[in-house]
Amino acid sequence: RTGSVSDNNRTEFTPAGWTFSIWGLIYFWQAAWLLYAISRIPRKSNVDYLYKYPNTLHYTVFIFYIINMALNCIWLVLFDRVEFGWALLVIFLMFVTVATPMIITHILLSKNRNIYIESSRKLDIWLVRLLVHNGLAIYVTWLFLAMNLNLTIWIKVMGKNATDAATAALSIVLLGIIIYFVCENIIFYKSMAYTWIPWFVLIFALSGVMSLNYTSIPTRNQSYVLALLIMCCILFVIRVIVFAVRYFKGLIPTFSNP
Repeated sequence: RTGSVSDNNRTEFTPAGWTFSIWGLIYFWQAAWLLYAISRIPRKSNVDYLYKYPNTLHYTVFIFYIINMALNCIWLVLFDRVEFGWALLVIFLMFVTVATPMIITHILLSKNRNIYIESSRKLDIWLVRLLVHNGLAIYVTWLFLAMNLNLTIWIKVMGKNATDAATAALSIVLLGIIIYFVCENIIFYKSMAYTWIPWFVLIFALSGVMSLNYTSIPTRNQSYVLALLIMCCILFVIRVIVFAVRYFKGLIPTFSNP
């Protein structure tokens, strides 16, 4: 099993076993947004069928997603055969093929909001945000963390210092957190206003890493993980406050004007 391979190649970035239960939620959410996508086929806007206009779920979204599912199968085989270097390359491509459609759907919904409103399809705006945006976001956030775990395992198997490998992975996570926070709160705050799930994934995963690697004598990476966990909690609180201020000032979409 994938979990057994991970357990046999434990690093200082490996989370507790219960953390991997998130895969159940991830796949449930993928099924939910795909079923929603199918529901758009027979329903219409004021011009045409929803799958044609407004084309929020562009056909390229599904092409990338199909490629991702194929890569997912390949990664499972490579990881099972302890080909960690090739597995790292594949999981990076998995990350790209989910991040890309996530970005596409955010851009297209922002561009086509008025069409949904004019077509009396406000509910579809919320369904895209809840199911598609957050469904892809939970998957891509976990892939980002799993990619870094794969990196630490590969470096360790290559005979390099395992502690340094975990520190490098945690530094990449730190960079990712900063970039994401800037994007969702400064650059793309309107289109990403309701994409909340990455913070829960980060807090959940880092809690799992702390749970497995906690010792009475703090190590460098243990302190690093704790600092990242505290940072995520603080940034999440800031996110909530900024969201509330912008919501009541009408600077982001609201329930009355989605």
